[in-house]
Amino acid sequence: MKKLAIFCLGILFLTSACSDDFLEVVPSNNNTSDEVFRDITRAQRFLNPAYGGVRSQPWISLDTYTDNAVSYDGAKRAAVSGATAESSAVAGEWTRAIQRILHINEFFDKGFNVVYDAFDEDLAIALKQRIRGEAFGLRAYYKWILLKNFAGPSAQDPNIMLGIPVIDRLLTIEDANRVGRSNYLDSYNNILKDLDSAETYINTLRYAGDGDVDGAQFTSRVSGEMIWALRARMALFAASPAYVQITMDQAAQAIYEAINAIDGASIVPLQSFGDFNDVSNPDHLWRKGYSETNNLEVAHFPPSLFGRGECNPSQNLVDAFPDIYGFPIANPLSQYDPNNPYENRDLRFDRFVFHNGSDDFNNTTIETFVGGKDAHGGIRKQASRSGYYMKKFLSSKINLDTEATSGNRDFKMYPIFTREGLYLDFAEAAVEAYGVAGQGPGMAFSARDALQVIRDRAGIVQDDYMDIAVTNIDTYRELIRNERRIEYAFEGERYYDVRRWQLSSTELEQPIMGVKVLKNSDDSFDYSYWEIESRNFEQYMYYNPIPRTEVLKSQAIVQNFGWE
Repeated sequence: MKKLAIFCLGILFLTSACSDDFLEVVPSNNNTSDEVFRDITRAQRFLNPAYGGVRSQPWISLDTYTDNAVSYDGAKRAAVSGATAESSAVAGEWTRAIQRILHINEFFDKGFNVVYDAFDEDLAIALKQRIRGEAFGLRAYYKWILLKNFAGPSAQDPNIMLGIPVIDRLLTIEDANRVGRSNYLDSYNNILKDLDSAETYINTLRYAGDGDVDGAQFTSRVSGEMIWALRARMALFAASPAYVQITMDQAAQAIYEAINAIDGASIVPLQSFGDFNDVSNPDHLWRKGYSETNNLEVAHFPPSLFGRGECNPSQNLVDAFPDIYGFPIANPLSQYDPNNPYENRDLRFDRFVFHNGSDDFNNTTIETFVGGKDAHGGIRKQASRSGYYMKKFLSSKINLDTEATSGNRDFKMYPIFTREGLYLDFAEAAVEAYGVAGQGPGMAFSARDALQVIRDRAGIVQDDYMDIAVTNIDTYRELIRNERRIEYAFEGERYYDVRRWQLSSTELEQPIMGVKVLKNSDDSFDYSYWEIESRNFEQYMYYNPIPRTEVLKSQAIVQNFGWE
């Protein structure tokens, strides 16, 4: 008898949330399949494993495969010498996404063929409708994960841009392995179809209040905001140079519609970064559940703050932060001083990066100068390789040098989609579609308007540079891309952005730089810069390989060009 791929998947998924909202329930000896799906609460919990693949922490390590950062424990092979079809930075995303799509398909196959107990008939109907919408939304999300990571030109015909295997029904393992990859545009449209279905069943734009169907306790579940944000991100990728499946005008329109649906065609100010612990941040359009932890601090605080300092920002990234007036530091009008390189900088720099002299966490001054507490040979022999430590996402309220509960934990939540992400998506698409004006017919705002609120939050004064940038399309494009690099630092998005933009191999092979800080007798510092890691990039690496094991065991999966 053929064994369904789905029944063995339940034990693979563990989820976390701020409550028991994501507890898993599966059929067992005591609960038959019909009994599980007849109970609305059990049916909802059966879907929960599908949320297990939604990222609950930023993908920090993926930035170490770019020019944004290096890892404290050495170079990543795939970044330095090149990925292989057996081992790439994103290889695990294939299996994780496929498994959850199959789990969702089982839910569709069984979860709506019974009548839920009518303990409250109206409530049962409303919950059933929302849960069905969630299933469509989650399936769209995992299809997007596959498309984002593995779309590429066919090894059999490089002129064909392949997408994903579209699996929309319950299949045996054997049958699933017979499903080939659709082309990119068909895959894209299939995901949009799932999102349209999700929107049909989910009537809630944002969960709030204490309702039994649309209350704030369901914030981590698929909502209208998530659906719109995913449509927008997909459109930007589909229009990008690496894919060119739709026009930038179509992408800009799709993103504008998303902003219109969420914010009524207006650009609104953004919340401050703070300690990244605001559980009700209105700029979070979709996130997984939160908890009180210190995991990120333990992993990424510098040694003098009793952390491991795992992610080391590069000098390349540090140089991307403009001065306080928004000018790139290489611009002649910039207030950047190479003798005091950390002064008069965009406020995001101090919030995202620990550097020599940082002193705003736990009354500790970070010392990355030679012989300092946070340099090699200081508190720990293994310290930052670049002279910097990641600070973004870390809480100033956490003190690891204490046994007390208070001060050792803080709320942590990582948004998958954000309002600033929507604005960045729109700015990029609008400039490409409409030029430096960045505003299409009938639109209530421009690319500049969207970019301005992001720079306002960064504390940029006057922003005279924006007036200069908008006069030249190349300068403006670079400004938008740089803003995206800064805003998404340590989240992994740059890994995808540089590929979909198809930056030249010359740019992508720039060495990763670090800083060497020497302390003088008068307590001043001298700074010099050195190469930490080289980078290797071939043209076919714009597109990731399908894991070779998946190609070998499949009877239909075609590899991406260059990875055969």
